[in-house]
Amino acid sequence: MNFLSLNVRGVGEDAKVSWVRRLKIKHKATFVGLQETQLSDYSNIDVKGCWDSNDYDFVGVDSSGRSGGLISIWDTRLFQKGDVIKNRNFLVVIGKCKNKDGILNIANVYGPQSPTEKKNVWTELLSIIKLRPGMWVMFGDFNVVCELGERCNSQFCPASAFAFNTFIQEANLKDFNMGGERFTFMSRADAKLSKLDRFLVCPKFLSSFPLSSVTAHPRELSDHCPITLSSAMSDFGPIPFKLFNSWLLRDGFDQVVSEAWNKFKGYGTPYMAAKLRFLKEMIKKWRWEGDQKEKKKCSTTL
Repeated sequence: MNFLSLNVRGVGEDAKVSWVRRLKIKHKATFVGLQETQLSDYSNIDVKGCWDSNDYDFVGVDSSGRSGGLISIWDTRLFQKGDVIKNRNFLVVIGKCKNKDGILNIANVYGPQSPTEKKNVWTELLSIIKLRPGMWVMFGDFNVVCELGERCNSQFCPASAFAFNTFIQEANLKDFNMGGERFTFMSRADAKLSKLDRFLVCPKFLSSFPLSSVTAHPRELSDHCPITLSSAMSDFGPIPFKLFNSWLLRDGFDQVVSEAWNKFKGYGTPYMAAKLRFLKEMIKKWRWEGDQKEKKKCSTTL
């Protein structure tokens, strides 16, 4: 599964809905979690406009006036919902992932502002994690950083960071080295930067999806970056040809590759495929000539 998380700062506008849909398609997301929907009735969200097919389901948490609000949307062909746990600050969807054994728990989180309220949310989430077996994926806008280097031009609260890191450790969750943007939030008023958004996963998830990666993408219509967790392996099709490392150490290999690459003449859409086929044939010829020389040398020695 591929996950998309975004503090959308209001999803009532058509432009925001179209943005979510575009991000969903671009990053091939099969589970989308939005924070700060800012709608007191989440059933009014244009979920169909956010998705590119009819194979979806969703659950949400209403905002309190213009504050907060959560919604999670997923592809029903890949994930089947079993149970849901709702809180003002988090939304946990419990179900099963297609072609994977066991339970998958997916938590969409919007952290509160108050340090005391943050600790209460971490405590409640920790108790749920301990009671709910299976894989865990937790993401969202946690409204807290893990260390001083995750803030710029803004105040760092050591107590809140300590409480958050303690929660991560006790819940046995793992953070990712995020690619893309360094900070995920920028205050437009005073250019304060922070890494407030992230993905946290359990070791069992990493064992099942060892090539998972997290990327923060450029901000567009929100002051938060969209972040993605890609857990699906990309299939680039069959390799053009076999290449053994030992060939790199043989005399003449660099020369034959360079000459073949520069000698090829071609054009059109399959240009690169044709060029690789030409390179393959030149390497085969080089290998055949090398084999003949080795056989001749061996026969002379004997």
